[in-house]
Amino acid sequence: MDDHTYVKSNHLKYTEFLQGEWLDSKEVKLRKVTFKTYKSNIQKHIVPYFKNQEMGKITTAMIEKFYSFLLKETGLSERSIQDIQKIVKSSFHTAQKRKYISYNPAADAEAPKVPRKEMSVWNLEEAVRFLKLAEQDDLHIAFLLALTTGMRQSEILGLRFKDVDFELGVLRVRQTLSHDGKEIIQDTKTKSSARTITLIQRTLDDLKKQQKKIKKQKLAAGSEYKDNDLVICTKSGKPLNPRNLLRNFYKLIKKADVPRIRFHDLRHTVATLMLAQNINPKVVKEILGHSDIRVTLDTYSHVLPSVHKQTATQYGEMLFG
Repeated sequence: MDDHTYVKSNHLKYTEFLQGEWLDSKEVKLRKVTFKTYKSNIQKHIVPYFKNQEMGKITTAMIEKFYSFLLKETGLSERSIQDIQKIVKSSFHTAQKRKYISYNPAADAEAPKVPRKEMSVWNLEEAVRFLKLAEQDDLHIAFLLALTTGMRQSEILGLRFKDVDFELGVLRVRQTLSHDGKEIIQDTKTKSSARTITLIQRTLDDLKKQQKKIKKQKLAAGSEYKDNDLVICTKSGKPLNPRNLLRNFYKLIKKADVPRIRFHDLRHTVATLMLAQNINPKVVKEILGHSDIRVTLDTYSHVLPSVHKQTATQYGEMLFG
């Protein structure tokens, strides 16, 4: 029999293959946090939908119906839906390579367009008002880092003092904290996420103050202190649970009387304010750690028309006064 058409004779269920053979093969290839996300998406969304369906009986139309279900019924974000689609495509591709199916129904499945939610960001006055109030908060350094560097929450909570070069005035993003706050991950989201960020003097000064504060906490805790060299941690040196950061964040939002946004939207705020000041999108890309300039341009396309207009006006004034 032609090796290209041979298919193993079995009634393998898709969810069994997905949770077993396919997921096992990914554990050694993916970052821990990515693997956890894959596993969670499989258990919460793919398994309940396909249940005991045999792989060989799943059609392209059925997969497209699943994609529509994710969009209309789950309330998942665009990113989460795309992650699940990647799992489906990859798993069926692997199944075909391993001769469990002769045809990959996911290859031709079209995903419905996920409507992009309008981005929520603060304007300059709101960002300044929030930072002013946050000065009195125990975790103010986290909010200062977020609004002066555009770092992700996981990057801020994973930052160590040895990653900060006070002489050069830069910090290096080298590790992250898991979303549940239980694990320090010794790498970053992507290769481009590992980056060097130049700090403003105010952030450098406050990082020095934070270092002194941590040293006092270490002395007070004595042998109970768990030294992870973290810039932001509990009084015993352990990683801070992200929920505690968010609790303070939303309290400050209410006090400052600024629009309620997600912590991740501080990152969007930084990018939007930078682009509005005519800072080169390539520079913004490098600060944020995007893997491709197209990600930056696509994500912040709403800001670029005003930037282009400002650039044209400035150039016209330079030429003709």
